[in-house]
Amino acid sequence: MACGRRRIASPRATGTPMKRAAGLTLIEVLVAMLLLALVSAAALAFVARGRATQRSGESLARLEETLDAAYAVLIDEIRMAGYLGLTTPGTPVDGASPLGATEASGLEVAGNCGPSLAHDLFQPLVAIDGEYAAAPGLPLGCRPSPEGRVVAGTDALIVRSAAAESTVAQAGRLQLETSLRSARLAADGAGRLGAEARWHDLEVSVFYVSADSTGRRNWPSLRRKRLLGGARPAFQDEELVSGIEDLQIEVGAEPAGGSTRLLRIWLGARSDVPEATEPDGRRHRQASRVVALRNARGPA
Repeated sequence: MACGRRRIASPRATGTPMKRAAGLTLIEVLVAMLLLALVSAAALAFVARGRATQRSGESLARLEETLDAAYAVLIDEIRMAGYLGLTTPGTPVDGASPLGATEASGLEVAGNCGPSLAHDLFQPLVAIDGEYAAAPGLPLGCRPSPEGRVVAGTDALIVRSAAAESTVAQAGRLQLETSLRSARLAADGAGRLGAEARWHDLEVSVFYVSADSTGRRNWPSLRRKRLLGGARPAFQDEELVSGIEDLQIEVGAEPAGGSTRLLRIWLGARSDVPEATEPDGRRHRQASRVVALRNARGPA
């Protein structure tokens, strides 16, 4: 007697055709992998280019910020050059002395920056073409920075004026006492021109480009020697903007001619971000500004 198991016939025995398993051939797999690799490489390249563009944009923005910061300081002081408070610009100032002349008693300035560097109000704006140390009144003893180095070929600029805001008389600070008719230099705080006179601190700055920045050697910066008060008036060196590598000054005239009234300033800045596409590994940028002189005839 037959057992209860049911026997299943094979397709070959029954004449039914066998179905082949669906899938990819080796060539199709390799082609798919190649396409995937190409797409991935293109995506990575796109991301890399985007990051490079972003870094480049950030570098350019920093350069613009560096230049803007330097111009903000320079232009503000240049526009004030020759200002004498209540007194008309160009009026002779009692106690002023030409660059290189002996300073009047009681008006001496420390800092070894040359005689009458602060006192030469006959020249409120002086451009020094390409050689800081060789300029009159700026002997080698007046060190251009704590490290004593200046970027070769860069210009320097001396600016002299009364401070924009009036103040009180103060001993130990070189000041201008001004009235509608006259002006005088003083450092003892004693008034001579009457109750209507106004006192202004004398502001004198020497702008130049140093080969070094504070705490970072061989990285350029815009620096300034600035007249300060204290026990005795003195010049103090200070860093203004790091990354400035060039300063060039050109004297111009009004379109109609006549007195010199315009000053063109070129500044160069160096990026702090490495740039593989640049020959020296850094991006550089230059910009210029034209400044109208409000009170001074123009640089010597």
